[in-house]
Amino acid sequence: MSTKVLTGIVKTDVHDHWIHRVRMQELENLLQALGFIPVHRIVQARRKPTASYVFGSGKVEEIKEAIKEHDVDLFAIYNIIGSRQKWSLEDRLGVDVVDRYEVTLQIFQKEAKDILSKLQIELASLRKSFPHVKFRASLKYKRARAGFKGGGEYAYHRTLRAMQKRIKRRRDKIEKLLAIKEDRILRRLENGSIVVLSGYYNAGKTSLFNALTGLDKPVSDAPFTTLSSKYASIMGGNTYLVDTIGFVLDLDPRLLHSFRLNLLDLEYSGAVVLVVDASENPELMKLKLNEGLRLLKGTRGSLNSLIIALNKIDGLGEHELLSRIDSIGEQAGSVPCVPISARSGEGLEDLLAAIKGELSYRES
Repeated sequence: MSTKVLTGIVKTDVHDHWIHRVRMQELENLLQALGFIPVHRIVQARRKPTASYVFGSGKVEEIKEAIKEHDVDLFAIYNIIGSRQKWSLEDRLGVDVVDRYEVTLQIFQKEAKDILSKLQIELASLRKSFPHVKFRASLKYKRARAGFKGGGEYAYHRTLRAMQKRIKRRRDKIEKLLAIKEDRILRRLENGSIVVLSGYYNAGKTSLFNALTGLDKPVSDAPFTTLSSKYASIMGGNTYLVDTIGFVLDLDPRLLHSFRLNLLDLEYSGAVVLVVDASENPELMKLKLNEGLRLLKGTRGSLNSLIIALNKIDGLGEHELLSRIDSIGEQAGSVPCVPISARSGEGLEDLLAAIKGELSYRES
């Protein structure tokens, strides 16, 4: 039986009248992908989250009542929360509390198929939970610390050392596997170039990958179904196309950096194609484009060698399409934008020409 969940957010921008709703919908989509049923949403506007509960004390009482009313077992918060906040909320509310980082990690754990992805997710989970374990251990053992190096002191440090060893073991395994993966990437580069597909989940990255390669990789509307990079040769076999992990709104950079293999693909790529869903609400498209540009610039250091593929244009009229192209030009500046439809094949030759042009420029 699916577990009911209460969701919440503290919005700190007084002018935010709709973006927080988009963010909450993203969180609830992630929860639904895990099998949870969102039944009620709590929104509070504050200048900043409180140090103790994230929400104000009065709002916490409202949350407590909502938990009883809807009979939920989990409270999921969009804001990233600290160890003390998590402990205080769970103590006061009597249910488990998670933030969007933890929810995203759970989806990663569900979708991971290969050893390297699983190890990277385990390491990210351990690093995320370490401060919380440390905080709870300090509460548990502090009363036993009767004097210097008392029994509680030893137990506290033993708990932390055990977790630190687990982190180190996984980090060492990842480094060895990454060295093998990097060697494979370098060998591919000896014979050609790498082009990376990036963008938000459900923008059509895997559909575009299939259209350009002739393959039939599974396509899904659910988030993070692509965690392990997919490789296939295109343009006569000397260029490798890579389908990578999809973005979500406000994707924590720590999560993206935990997927070191994806960053290696980006680092060695001759071109990056940012796939944008043209069929979405124009304001939502702008928001996702800005976030995509921010993430790529943060991971690659610049927006050089970037091409924007404006996908799903087959459902747009001419005026709508021109409006979206103009909007992208305002946001992305000189980054080239190619309108395409991965489903109908429209614009794919233009996209391949843009990729060839970018690779030729890089090689010259």
